[in-house]
Amino acid sequence: MMTFRNRIILLVAFLGAVVTSGWLAYSHLSSTPIRCTGDVEWTIGKNRFVGTVSWRMQHREGTAIINGKLFGHTVSEVNRTIYFHYSYHQNARVLNNDRIVKTFADAADEADINVTLPGFYRTPGRELSLMIDEYRGAWLFAASNVPSLYCRKNTP
Repeated sequence: MMTFRNRIILLVAFLGAVVTSGWLAYSHLSSTPIRCTGDVEWTIGKNRFVGTVSWRMQHREGTAIINGKLFGHTVSEVNRTIYFHYSYHQNARVLNNDRIVKTFADAADEADINVTLPGFYRTPGRELSLMIDEYRGAWLFAASNVPSLYCRKNTP
């Protein structure tokens, strides 16, 4: 016959196993947060954008903050936040742009923006498919298997 002390020890061991299993399942199944910043330079025709893109992603939603200089008809500042949600398709993330918020510093000419920036960063409702993998302590973003951004991890 088990004593009261043995029952308590067995109950504590069982609860410890349940809590540990739950934590391991949650950490394995929950998405790894992505917080990083990368330098970008896009040149389309005579227009050029030079700046940074900061990404934050977790739990199928995220933000991309883009800021820098746009060299088009005139030189102007771009500073905007793109809010999006994403889904997984095979080993890629498909980002769907929900909303773009421009700051007061974003004074770029719309014609220059439309020619230079990818659609995801300028028009709500656009889609962007990315493969995102960890590489040497940073995140490597690739579109169509072509690396497009080396994103340095931000510390929380």
